[in-house]
Amino acid sequence: MLKNFMTQDALAGVFRKQQFPFRFPPAANRAAWSREGSRFREVSFPLYLKKAEEILGKDYAEIYPILKAGEFFSYVRTGNRRIFETSYFTRRSHLALFCLAEAMEYRRRFLPAVVEGIWQLLSEPVWYLPAHGYYRENDPMPRFDLPRTDLFCAETGATLACVVRLLEKELTAESAELLTWVREFCIERVIVPVEEERVHEWWLDGLNNWGPWCASNVALTAFTFLRDQPERLARLILKLAECCDSFYNRYAADGGCDEGPGYFMVAGIRLMLFLDLLNTYTGGSCNWFYTQEKFRNIGDYIAKVHLTGPWFACMADSVAKFDRLNAGLLNHFAELSGSARLKSFAAEAAFGFQPRGTGGIPDRFSEKGTFLHLVLLDELAQIFWAPDPAARGSFPGEGRTVLPDLQFYLFRQNPEKEEPGSILCIKGGHNNENHNHNDVGEFELFFDGKPVIIDCGATDYTKFTFSERRYENRFLNSSGHNVPAFNGVLQAPGAEFAAGHRELLADGVAIDIAGAYPKECGVTSCVRRAVLTAEGVVSIEDTVSGKGTISVELPLYCAVKPELTPAGIEISGMRLKLRGIELERLEEIPLEDVRMKLSWGDRLWCIHLQTTIEKSGTCRLEFQPVS
Repeated sequence: MLKNFMTQDALAGVFRKQQFPFRFPPAANRAAWSREGSRFREVSFPLYLKKAEEILGKDYAEIYPILKAGEFFSYVRTGNRRIFETSYFTRRSHLALFCLAEAMEYRRRFLPAVVEGIWQLLSEPVWYLPAHGYYRENDPMPRFDLPRTDLFCAETGATLACVVRLLEKELTAESAELLTWVREFCIERVIVPVEEERVHEWWLDGLNNWGPWCASNVALTAFTFLRDQPERLARLILKLAECCDSFYNRYAADGGCDEGPGYFMVAGIRLMLFLDLLNTYTGGSCNWFYTQEKFRNIGDYIAKVHLTGPWFACMADSVAKFDRLNAGLLNHFAELSGSARLKSFAAEAAFGFQPRGTGGIPDRFSEKGTFLHLVLLDELAQIFWAPDPAARGSFPGEGRTVLPDLQFYLFRQNPEKEEPGSILCIKGGHNNENHNHNDVGEFELFFDGKPVIIDCGATDYTKFTFSERRYENRFLNSSGHNVPAFNGVLQAPGAEFAAGHRELLADGVAIDIAGAYPKECGVTSCVRRAVLTAEGVVSIEDTVSGKGTISVELPLYCAVKPELTPAGIEISGMRLKLRGIELERLEEIPLEDVRMKLSWGDRLWCIHLQTTIEKSGTCRLEFQPVS
């Protein structure tokens, strides 16, 4: 498809005629940056400027923290990623913020800080993360002879490309030679490793979100710094197009992102950004791509897995809660795909999913007064591609959402009302999905906008997260999810460990999850039946069959402390009644993990249930709204 859309010679011919205008107005275009009438600008510009002013008053050593060798080495030595990455992303975030502030105010007040930020990035030994380098055995310094373009090397190139495009006139007045350095560093560090591939860049195979994420950023870097080399540019762009083609072809027809909602903004959205660049700079040659149902489904996915308020179905290595989705990127995808659903969702995202008539545009910097990762390209999209607030509520809600390929099912009691009532979701799938958690059969339950039974989500990434030791982490294996263990045996990783027969019911779904477990668990069938009634009652029923005596242990994770009452277990306005299974204990789980605390605060609770079945039996959980 994409890789064959044009020959290299033809593409180079198109590029020879191109001026490659930036996708967003440069700061010198004061009419564009001063335009009034956008509520987003009226509210957000003062927030950007206020934050930039706060940071500008600090010492440069604090604004652009030193990247220390010991912190880089800690990845190999201890497995810690956060200590280095915090400083790394802070440097880039502050550079992006100062660029935006200068473009908004245009008084050269922030320009010295922009120059300093560029200087600091040019001074870094490498632009990729420690977790993504190539190493010799027992040596924490990455190999000099094997440079690579990882996610954030590519993103650094794209950030510098945006800095140059946004403030080229102003930076040239400061130092034209500085821009030469930026160009040469970006070509050498971002583009050449992709061209030469001393070691094959596996992301070029389009296996997961790395493909379009890297490709879109490398493309933006190339369209900025290889504008005068059309043949070289064409060769590179076709290579990146083949990568995105592979990624797209691997995507299921229903548009489901098996990496989870938390990865959508760096998966499906990045595919859209690559296509947007390619289409813009080839005179609309990819317009046909936008009309495909699958492309529209990829964008609609994020709206389909939205639960309520800031909460999303917490699949794979996703976080559960994010109220600052980039509404501009979502809106642009909607405009390209023609999706009314996504356009309405983008407008809700612009207001932080708050009820209509309350609140306003969320402060993007209110998370404990700081931010970790501000991307200049994304913020420009947030400003110039912002949705029309009038689109809010224009797409009707759905009582039942089904993604058949992803095997994700979502049921709502009140799909078109402000009071959401009960919301139930459950997944089937297999245990070789990207960022897999061995969680076939996992369900989540919300009531009136509050979490009742949750998927805990992923923990901070370490050296071991993507190693053979991945499933040693409680929250990355089935013991950290709302699925049973049989005779002490958990689900196993691998595509062969998968959901079996599935049946859509009038008010729910039934999934046989026994295939996700090794045979030694002793179970031949476990049909999990998940039902939501019109009255908001949710039942989860596991019908188990196997050999001999089967012990069943079922954990249920909660974001608030369950209250044990004579009438049942009360959680967030719902009462849990048990049949065929008993409460064994209630566990309080203090949280130290930074990533999990962003969604859940300082602690979680786990309701441990257990029973014993002779050959076959049924366990039933019934959640009733407390009147």
